[in-house]
Amino acid sequence: MLKRARTRWFTAMVAGFACTGAVAAVTVAWGEDRATTASTIDALDHDTVHKDAIAANVKRAKEAVERATRLRAAGDEAHARLADGLAFEEATGAEDLARAIDAEKAANDARRAATDAGVVGDRERALLEEGIARNGRLKAELDELARPHAETKTSRAVATADGGAR
Repeated sequence: MLKRARTRWFTAMVAGFACTGAVAAVTVAWGEDRATTASTIDALDHDTVHKDAIAANVKRAKEAVERATRLRAAGDEAHARLADGLAFEEATGAEDLARAIDAEKAANDARRAATDAGVVGDRERALLEEGIARNGRLKAELDELARPHAETKTSRAVATADGGAR
């Protein structure tokens, strides 16, 4: 019986230390999230390329940070953490939106380049086919020019063999 009580006491102590460590880790993580959120919002404020597209998300993130500060000052840490989480989500959402805009622009540029390459390929194919056709016509003309000379030589040879005029 005494051994069981010691085991339970030891298990409770280990669980208590684990919970204390987890709470400390979460507290540090929330502090890091606040710092990360603040730096993200600051970077988004200086983003002039995507300013119009991300303005609403940045505004909501700033409002959530202010709300968290007010709640923390009022002593409501639980709701302040929720507001911090909301600010973090809004800020990362704005970052994701900016990256999506950049990716969409890159995809459009790649599509346009592929279309241009297709047009260039079609033009080159047409020029090649035109060159092949021209080559065929020239060969036919050469064959036609060579044919009368062969007939003339043949008819002369036949005329000479018959004793005809030469």
